[in-house]
Amino acid sequence: MKFDYGKLSPRIEKLDNGIPVYLFPDSTLDLVRLEFIFDAGSYFQQKPLQAGACCTLTGAGTERYSADRLSEEMDFYGAYMERYSDRDQACVTFYGLSRYFSDILPFCEEAVKHSVFPQSELDTYLRKQHSKFLVNLQKVAHVARRAFYPAVFGKTHPYGVVLEEEDFGRLTRDDLQAFYRRFYNSENCRIVLAGSYKKEHLQMLNRLFGAEDWKGEKAVLQATAPVREAPAGMASPLHVTQQGSLQEALMTGMRIMPVSDPDFAPFKVVDYILGGYFGSRLMRNIREDKGYTYGISSFVLPLRFSPVWMISSEVKGGCADKVLKEIEKEIRKLRKKEVDMHELELVRHAYMGEFMQDLDGIFDIAERMKFFLSAGVDADFYRKQEEVLFSMTPAQIKAYAERFLNVENFTTVIVGGERENV
Repeated sequence: MKFDYGKLSPRIEKLDNGIPVYLFPDSTLDLVRLEFIFDAGSYFQQKPLQAGACCTLTGAGTERYSADRLSEEMDFYGAYMERYSDRDQACVTFYGLSRYFSDILPFCEEAVKHSVFPQSELDTYLRKQHSKFLVNLQKVAHVARRAFYPAVFGKTHPYGVVLEEEDFGRLTRDDLQAFYRRFYNSENCRIVLAGSYKKEHLQMLNRLFGAEDWKGEKAVLQATAPVREAPAGMASPLHVTQQGSLQEALMTGMRIMPVSDPDFAPFKVVDYILGGYFGSRLMRNIREDKGYTYGISSFVLPLRFSPVWMISSEVKGGCADKVLKEIEKEIRKLRKKEVDMHELELVRHAYMGEFMQDLDGIFDIAERMKFFLSAGVDADFYRKQEEVLFSMTPAQIKAYAERFLNVENFTTVIVGGERENV
């Protein structure tokens, strides 16, 4: 079964002020999904928590409405709002019925363009996030992530900065308002519209968001140098003690080439064979054969300025070093011996089945625009990935494994209980 990659290519229009609108129509739904994407992730913040708090509190108090009142007004029309931010982007998304979309749009404008960040909402947010922070510090996987990213990027790199407890007392309402003015503006915005929208909805969208009344500066996107060959890693694993832990968390990986690099698609094939699906080599060895863990996987975190490839797992206490040796053994196999055709065919069908399942519906398809915009690719990215997947030979897979999977370039973090000195 072939996938229609044309479905991933939106029609593009522009508002009067230049904001691009990516359109994914589906007249079979009585629903509309409207998403505003800003270059306003934590990469751009001046203080920890600033980007995440700004995104979460967008619409939680505006010039005309309190948070509760705005929510009630949208509830009346069966609409709701979601916010999401990561290291690169911040997204504010609205869902509603098509027949009420004209009634919903003014509330969307109020939330996106006129948020005021009441102190009471900020206090509540910080209190909840602080409690969550303390709980997460007891989880080995969370502690491993806190150690891994600074080790890979450096403690002062925007991707390597981690949240500390004292940061909760440093964030102010002024910080949020400054970040909001700087990054939540028409110069820094892209819009994705999906579902059963009408011509009059586009016209109204232009009236509300296409003017010059929220003009600002475009975010400065400063990419780090592309990684053609993996950089040097750590000489030995970084061990972090987590008192009383019955499990250990293991993270190992490295910075890799940009997603737009021609080598990325072949690298993803190697990654998928090693640990990218339930029947991968790591799962068969470390979960099914050795029983060290319930799950282990390899994957790419497609950060805009420097993607990271990693292997991650939570394992039985005292087993992390054994798991690390098994990971190294599976990598050596990929580097030394060609994949047999039976396994390669299984990988091909597993990848395509998972890919098509993830894109079952127009909203799932529209969701991919965040990735396209962040990575600087288009719908052709997935078509090329399929071409590479079905054309790569076992000899080519082995060559790419030899080229990129060198454990000496990995950064490794292990978090768990007290370790005996050896």
